[in-house]
Amino acid sequence: MDLDVEAYAALMAELAAAGDARGEVLLRHGLDEGSWDVIDTRWQGRLSDAVDVEDDGVPEIVTRYAAAYEEAQRRFGELLSVEQFARVTRLLGATGDLRAALARTGVKLADFVRASEHWSRRIAEDPDVERAFEDALRDG
Repeated sequence: MDLDVEAYAALMAELAAAGDARGEVLLRHGLDEGSWDVIDTRWQGRLSDAVDVEDDGVPEIVTRYAAAYEEAQRRFGELLSVEQFARVTRLLGATGDLRAALARTGVKLADFVRASEHWSRRIAEDPDVERAFEDALRDG
């Protein structure tokens, strides 16, 4: 089975949100861990190769993957606010214990991973978002 980049990104987002139901998600897509590993390894290689090409800008396939992944994530619940993301990040930095930071804030791992992927990119690209994140880190 070969997936296009958008289908691969959507399945990656679904698996990230699945938690303990990972096997059920794979089965629903006609996959098991072994067949998924082949697909995932192939796509990780393609994406890495695209990034490794000496060129200006972000490769089209990476842009398509990121857009499809973010779109798929929206189907799995609300995104943490930048303030919620900063609170977990602050606790993680203070304790070094992600599990404890998540428990203390009541945030699920999948939600934190999704927020991290979203906010890390936004923080890097937008000075206003970066400022809001830094303010939330200090104020919390």
